[in-house]
Amino acid sequence: MSKTDKQPQNDKAEDRTGRGVKRKGLLESDVDEMKNGSPEPTKQLRKCEKAGCPAKIPICFARSSARCTGSGYTSRWYHVTSGEHFCNECFDHFYRSHKEGYLEYIEWKRIWSLYGKTDASIKNYMSDQLLGYWLQCKKCKKWRQLGRDTKMTKDFVESFVCGSTMKNKFLSKDEACENPEDCRVEWTRDSLFPSLIVVPPLFRNSISGPYLTGYYPDGVGLTPSDIDLHVHPKGVVEVAQYLQPFDIPDKPRRAMAHPPDIMTEDEDDEFPDFAKLPQIYLAIRNIVATLWNLNIKEWLTKELCVPYLICRGITRIWCLENLDRILWFLTRKGFINCGLISVPSKPAFIPTIPDIQHPVIVIGAGASGLAAARQLANFGIKSTVLEARLRVGGRVWDDESLGTCVGRGAQIVTGCINNPIILMCKQTGIEFHELGDNCTIIDNNGEVVDPAMERRMDFHFNAMLDIIAEWRKNKDLPQDTNLLEKYREMHQQFLDESQLKFTKKEEQLIEFHIANLEYACGTTLNQMSAISWDQNEEYPQFAGPHILMKDGYTQLLDKMAEGVHFVTNMEVTSIDYSTDDHILVRCLSGSEMKASRVLVTVPLALLKKKCISFTPKLPPWKEETISKLGTGHVEKIALRFKKKFWRDSGITSNMFGHVPEEGGTRGLFSVFYDLSSSQEDKEMECVLVSHVTGEAVNIIQNKSDEEIVEMCIKVLKSLFPNQTIPSPEKYFVTRWSTDKYTQMSYSYLPPGTDGNNYDIMAEDIDRKVFFAGEATHRQFPQSVTGAFLSGIREAEKIFLSLLEA
Repeated sequence: MSKTDKQPQNDKAEDRTGRGVKRKGLLESDVDEMKNGSPEPTKQLRKCEKAGCPAKIPICFARSSARCTGSGYTSRWYHVTSGEHFCNECFDHFYRSHKEGYLEYIEWKRIWSLYGKTDASIKNYMSDQLLGYWLQCKKCKKWRQLGRDTKMTKDFVESFVCGSTMKNKFLSKDEACENPEDCRVEWTRDSLFPSLIVVPPLFRNSISGPYLTGYYPDGVGLTPSDIDLHVHPKGVVEVAQYLQPFDIPDKPRRAMAHPPDIMTEDEDDEFPDFAKLPQIYLAIRNIVATLWNLNIKEWLTKELCVPYLICRGITRIWCLENLDRILWFLTRKGFINCGLISVPSKPAFIPTIPDIQHPVIVIGAGASGLAAARQLANFGIKSTVLEARLRVGGRVWDDESLGTCVGRGAQIVTGCINNPIILMCKQTGIEFHELGDNCTIIDNNGEVVDPAMERRMDFHFNAMLDIIAEWRKNKDLPQDTNLLEKYREMHQQFLDESQLKFTKKEEQLIEFHIANLEYACGTTLNQMSAISWDQNEEYPQFAGPHILMKDGYTQLLDKMAEGVHFVTNMEVTSIDYSTDDHILVRCLSGSEMKASRVLVTVPLALLKKKCISFTPKLPPWKEETISKLGTGHVEKIALRFKKKFWRDSGITSNMFGHVPEEGGTRGLFSVFYDLSSSQEDKEMECVLVSHVTGEAVNIIQNKSDEEIVEMCIKVLKSLFPNQTIPSPEKYFVTRWSTDKYTQMSYSYLPPGTDGNNYDIMAEDIDRKVFFAGEATHRQFPQSVTGAFLSGIREAEKIFLSLLEA
């Protein structure tokens, strides 16, 4: 092979970019024609044939072949992006097997094909290996092109100034910042630029790489040729404890986790310009998600992200100029910059709304109301939270009268991975601990149930639910029935077909599992839809063990309330949204307030009883949904004793179950939780907590606290017949069902309803009156997490409605 076929050797960055290339000299035939009187060469310069490309005289960026045309004549230009092309001579240099560049291309192709899934084409090679880098000067803010061999690091990107090299020496003594910016930079700001990207650049040195080893690199926007990417250990998915921002391949999707290789429906709607360039969006989003999960205590800004977004070519400019849009989208959706963190006074990527005449009024200072108010404050929107009680928290209310923290309402977080409640605990240092799943089950004679029998009945119970899941396929709501009836039917059918006969204890174990399900649903199974009772399982759920809020939820909600303007003892009685310029909110005290928007977060039971009147009346579709959804009832009893007598009977787990004597009483104290203080100076604070659910709620409704305590002690005596069960030193019994401002525990779906009812509950009225709370969250109803996320959702809707106005 001749020397002329060798690639020119020049280490100067500007000589490797293609911008300084002189046009190729005239061919001898052209000169001869001119000598003979011909005024023009016969071969005219070609422009890029890509429709819409602004490059009238393309310049080859490859500079690989000795015959490279530079910006002269070539038989064909290959378009990569606006302003980035390579000539046919350079194409041949790598494509033809007798050319020197062929071996370089083949080696790259081997690596690409080994780790990637996309075509190892010449165009991909050129884009991945020969394009230069573009960096923005931190002084003059102009964009500069660097050579293809520049070693890109986070520190270099952060410190780059015009004319600098990796050693921070100037290539010339001239003031580099005074040089004009390349005209191609402006092309990236044209709305047509993304449509002219033929070969999307893939990112390298990505901080998200170690957590995406289960995916093809080019499927998540990373280059397969990045050798460092392939040395990371496989299967690492946790960026930090309980934080896993990406779905795991071949595993069910997880809540608040991104599918790293596809854009979601919301993302498609938000970023149509990325629709044909998903790899670019995915690479950026995955990097942003990783950075946030690595440091959830600091507001994530564009400046913090830019050094980690490294790719070749001028498209990097377009990526970074769209980064604010991505940060804003992920922030308002609650994926980043959420929870309890300090917010910059004026976050750059959040749109500015002129001061509104009236504040947003949030009715209810529970988890949803406080989440919405805090998020609105982050977005620069003033709000006032009106709370009827003398405290914040709503159905979250911790009690320390027994010497240790016991939640009268919620105290357990269901699924800890990516759960925003756990994220806020980590942000603030609030303690929590995992709940084990070991539960000793005892019958009414004080005998511990054989674990093998319990496992068999647990399997049978869940198998019947699986059969119901098969039955309901292709069933319409008119064919719905209650879950208990359908369960009994399937259970009996199993017995008839199998000719098996369960013992009395086995049947009692089934009632025990029914009681647990009724606790989870908040009502008796004969009030639950057989078709829709677990509709939320169709959506990703929070994975990982359940968490006990050791010191309760209240301290978390108190922190959420910091910086939020709230007023207690303000019972709202009416909302008048009949005028266009404001909404009038009236309180029982006689005070009136004008609002630009109103967010209603009161419990569903209060809406059912029309405790708040609306003018005009709520639309029929909203009132119908309010009437259809069910309001569940669960009560809690907590007892403090001098000693842990249950430990003397060999109970070592933190919970033990009670097998009911009969179905009608199955909801009476089915599980006891040991919430005794773990602190050494609180050894005497031995606390048991249990629940009353299902039909059993009606049994205790008219009984005094003392009578309910006696019933509970009677159950404990049956479970531990060889122990002397003392009377509790202290106790409390909740009365959520009759609480004036609650009147329920959480919502459920009765027969004939489905998850659409939750969605309808979440719909606003005329972009004026909005609704939040656990009964408005289809994916996570019946939970504090669902309430919190509904507040985040409505804050976004309210902000966008104000922005549109």
